[in-house]
Amino acid sequence: MRNSITLRHLRAFVAIAERGGYTAAAQFLNISQSALSRTIVEIEEELDTRLFERTTRRVVVTASGEQLLMNARRVLEEFDSALSRFQLYHSGLNGVVSLAALSSVASIVLPTVISEFRKARPNVRISVKDGFAEEVVNYVSNGQVDFGITSFPKAKGRLVCERIVADRLICICSKSHRFVNMETVSWNDLAGEDFVAFDPLSSIRSCVDRALQIAEIQLGTVTEVRDVGAVAGLVSADLGVSAVPSLVLPMMQFCEFAEKELVDPVVEREIYLIHDPQTPMPPAAGILMEMLRQGGMQGFGIPTGVRWLDKLQPGPTKKK
Repeated sequence: MRNSITLRHLRAFVAIAERGGYTAAAQFLNISQSALSRTIVEIEEELDTRLFERTTRRVVVTASGEQLLMNARRVLEEFDSALSRFQLYHSGLNGVVSLAALSSVASIVLPTVISEFRKARPNVRISVKDGFAEEVVNYVSNGQVDFGITSFPKAKGRLVCERIVADRLICICSKSHRFVNMETVSWNDLAGEDFVAFDPLSSIRSCVDRALQIAEIQLGTVTEVRDVGAVAGLVSADLGVSAVPSLVLPMMQFCEFAEKELVDPVVEREIYLIHDPQTPMPPAAGILMEMLRQGGMQGFGIPTGVRWLDKLQPGPTKKK
């Protein structure tokens, strides 16, 4: 049997029960007494029972009405609570934001941005996965995260990418290396040098390899490592020089080494926001993305050699 009782009916019933009469309830609900009376008649006809006994001074809830009142209050409280939670979610004030980022971005850029985000949205839970550039792309493509921050290696499917940061490559060497006495180091100066390289999966490796290829540079012995700390340790021990983005330098400060500007040409690693436009995104995630888009305008500090690109340029897209 179809039940035609609605939240409107329940609110009217509870208002009368709690205020002891139709006049006060009608004023509270901002409706006429006649409309309120019709609403109660509809409930009583639907339930085939009287809900109120009317006396000369006040309205008294019947035994059946007391049973309905208990359940009506619970239903309204649960509905109002659920609606409030939804409104907070829709406003980006609660919920979960999941993102993936390069390790250097997760360590150096995100802490300041998330700290500012949390000031206005302390109830939003944030989950960060860090990894190599291609791993970040895969997290986004597979729908495991809301968005990613990566050095875009290749356009992939329908992903949208937006440049947000330019990260200049710097030469690092041991303090006993000949480069220490040079004001700057050119890519040609790297010819024949033993070199500490990042893992082939790293966005840093891709960026460095392209620059070496363009300059037609042949290196000496190449040592490959996966971890930023390992690069710092090997360079500090004079087992090779390296080219690293400025963004990772703060992650290497436990070791002693020299830093030199890498020129002719100046090479920058570009870092992108990426997301799948066909995957629904929580409102809070959209707000955090917008903060990252406006990083420079927001005044988020980043290391020397790194710059925000607030004026977005479209990234590469894959032709269908």
